[in-house]
Amino acid sequence: MRLITLLLLLILLSFGSRAQDTLKRKVVRYNYTIDEHSVVKDSSGKQFTFKEWNSLMRTRQYYLRPENIGDAHTAFTLEKKSGQQLRYTTPGGAPATGAIENVAKQLSPEEVREQFMASLPKPVESTYFTTGEAMSTFGTRDINGNSIKLKDLRGKVVVLNFWFIGCPACMQEIPELNKLVDDYKDNSNVVFLAIALDDSYDLKKFLKKTEFKYTIIDDGRYLAARYKIGLYPTSVILDKEGNVAFHTVGFAANSPYWMRKTINEGLK
Repeated sequence: MRLITLLLLLILLSFGSRAQDTLKRKVVRYNYTIDEHSVVKDSSGKQFTFKEWNSLMRTRQYYLRPENIGDAHTAFTLEKKSGQQLRYTTPGGAPATGAIENVAKQLSPEEVREQFMASLPKPVESTYFTTGEAMSTFGTRDINGNSIKLKDLRGKVVVLNFWFIGCPACMQEIPELNKLVDDYKDNSNVVFLAIALDDSYDLKKFLKKTEFKYTIIDDGRYLAARYKIGLYPTSVILDKEGNVAFHTVGFAANSPYWMRKTINEGLK
């Protein structure tokens, strides 16, 4: 019964990625799902049963690498984190010669998802910023008229999001960004700013129906132009010294994982 429960918990882990620019270029989305029907192989091409690769994943010593990230039905290669060649288990579930001898405790659904997100390629970086370099400061007001000066936020981790209402990828990521704000709602050393291209009238109308928990900055086209941003959404995280610690364009399911990781490192 425990094995059946674990198998069910592993089903339906999925992610997508898309981005849109202000020139209305084609929106591209990558999407695939991992479940008991997924094709999982070792480095030699030998295919595993679901029970076999599930057992190895529980050891935390392996990860799944998609063979074609743009194919919804892609196969996966099961690779060992140490880089050693993978040995497979026997049909009965016992480790084959040279394979892992002790299976770790079962993983929770959250642990499985976290491990999977960590194994995926890092979200695509933007071309507008450079990791480690200082971001030029700006001064503006939020949608409620409150003054915001980036230089005054030194000593805090600042999370920036450039977006606009008509952007499908921006709409897709808002619920995940709201969860991110909730995670740090009691930490005054983390500041979330959403720089929108839209005017205050359209934004207030939009926000009545869709909650966005970042501090909203309206009429932000001049700020986007200042940093030469043309693809949305674009997210940037600044460390306490005002240097770019993370930046990405578009939205991928593991973006929140990397954003939390970056924020936590910045708070140390």
